[in-house]
Amino acid sequence: MKYFLPVIIAVSYVALSACKDSGSPYAASRTAAQDICLDCGTPRQLVNLPQLENSLFTSIGRLFVSGQSNLYEIHRDGQEYRADALLPDGSGCSGLTEDKGTLYALCSGSGGPTDFSGLYTMSLDDPLATPEFSFALTGMTLPNGIVATASGLYVTDGPVAVEPKIVHLTIDPTDPTLVLSQSTWLATLPDFPNGIAHTGTSLYVTHYRPGFGGQVTRVAINSDGSPGIPENIAPRGIMDDLTVVGDTLVVTDWQNGSLFQVDLGGNLLQESANNIFAQPSSVIIAGPPLFDQVAILVTERYTGDGLWILD
Repeated sequence: MKYFLPVIIAVSYVALSACKDSGSPYAASRTAAQDICLDCGTPRQLVNLPQLENSLFTSIGRLFVSGQSNLYEIHRDGQEYRADALLPDGSGCSGLTEDKGTLYALCSGSGGPTDFSGLYTMSLDDPLATPEFSFALTGMTLPNGIVATASGLYVTDGPVAVEPKIVHLTIDPTDPTLVLSQSTWLATLPDFPNGIAHTGTSLYVTHYRPGFGGQVTRVAINSDGSPGIPENIAPRGIMDDLTVVGDTLVVTDWQNGSLFQVDLGGNLLQESANNIFAQPSSVIIAGPPLFDQVAILVTERYTGDGLWILD
C-alpha cells in the first residue's frame, strides 16, 4: 500500500498470463520460477472493483482481495467473475495472509477507515463463514503487510508510520483465531516497511526511505526467533507488495508501474514493461479452479480500477 501522507490510492486488479499451464487446482502455489512471464498477454477486465489494496489466493483455491471499501471473495460463474463483499459494515482492509485453514485480514479499527489495526479471522474450510474481529493491534500507525510463518504472524507498520517497525503476533497453537501477544520484532528506522513475504527462514520486505528510494530487504528469523541483520538485496524505486514464486520473488514497482522478478539474492531475472499498471500495490500467483491456467494477479491503487486478466 502506498500512502503519501493522508492520500489514499485507488486500485485495480490485473492478471498476467503465465507461460505454462500446470493443470492442478493447487499448482499456483507450486509454480516454478521459470514458468511465469511478466511481459505476456493482453488485459481483459473481469470485475470492476476500485481501490483494492491486497490479494490472496489460498492453498485450497479461494481468492480474496482487500480494498478501501471492503474485503471481497472473487467467484467464477462460467466465464464471468463476481466479487462478494464479506464485511457488512463496509470496513476497509489492507494485508491478507492464511495459516492452518484460517484467513487473516487487517481491517479498519477504532481509528477509522485507514486505521487497519483490527485483525479479522475467518475459517477457510467453511464456505459459509464470515470474517470476525479477533485482535486490536496497538502502537502502530498503519498496519499494512502481513505474513504467516510457523512462529506466528509478522505485520509491517508503514510506509507512513511514526515509528516504522515490524511487529510479531504470537498465535495460540490450539486456536488460530486467538492472538496471545504482540511485540515489536524489528524497529526499521529510518526505512519505512511496506510489503512482506516469507520463504525458508527469512522475511523479505519492501522498504522506502524518502529521498533515497527503495530496497527489497532480507531479514533472517534466527533460531531463537530474533531478527537477523537486515540485508538490502535489490535497490529500486518505490515498491509495494511482493510474493514468493519458487526460489524467486516477484515485486511490484509502484513508481514505474511494472513488475520485476529477482532471485533470493536480489539478482534481476525479468521484468515487465514500465507503465503497464497504474501504481501496482500487490502481486500474487493464482490458478485453477478460478483460472484456466496459472496467472499472475496484480492490484493497483490511486488511478486504476477493476479486476483484469492478461490473456
